[in-house]
Amino acid sequence: MESYGDLCAWFYDLDKPAAPELAFVWFAGALPPGRILEPMCGTGRFLVPLLQRGFNVEGCDPSPAMLARCREKLAAAGLETRVWQAALEELEPDEFDAALIPAGSFCLLHEPAAAREGLKRLHGALNAGGLLLLEFEPPYGAGDWPGQVTRVVSQGGTQIRLVSRQHYDPATQIDSYENRYELRQSGRLVRTEDEVLRLRCYTPEQMESELRAAGFDEIAIEHQDFGWVAKARA
Repeated sequence: MESYGDLCAWFYDLDKPAAPELAFVWFAGALPPGRILEPMCGTGRFLVPLLQRGFNVEGCDPSPAMLARCREKLAAAGLETRVWQAALEELEPDEFDAALIPAGSFCLLHEPAAAREGLKRLHGALNAGGLLLLEFEPPYGAGDWPGQVTRVVSQGGTQIRLVSRQHYDPATQIDSYENRYELRQSGRLVRTEDEVLRLRCYTPEQMESELRAAGFDEIAIEHQDFGWVAKARA
């Protein structure tokens, strides 16, 4: 997957400062006690409030920029936990009791080989019977995607403008975004950052098949109010 850059991480943190309430309540309610891993933890919008609720959560992410934001949030909240740079497909064997990947982040592993390796590595990072909670994006129907959107976030005299061009290929179930971030300070353009993101969408049957192939069982696919989630045991 492509790694988020500095402007993307900054924009993301301002645009999505907190976990969606419905999703957070569901994940917090489904997680068991014990050691929990959040790979692809990003800026920590799930990790930090889970720690504040008393969960023993550690996190990793492939993006240094996202991890920097996460560490800032941890410090601001007076919290400590292990966070480190690693992609899902680079996870080492461990003994976590549960793992969560919310917000459809798993779909960023758009190459099938990388996604399958990531699930296998995640299986190896869990104890026998360890619980996986994974939110995923389903395929779009015709006309379900906007084509192009523009959003702006501000912090003091700083403004970041995102222009995102989206294309969905129903044959491959790949959702592609060509993003440009423009950083303006006091109205003056000082920096731009371009990025291409691709996400692979899954039907519930496809997600169950991928999880089973990675060694998971007791798989349940649920459609919650906030989206599609898979529950499985290592």
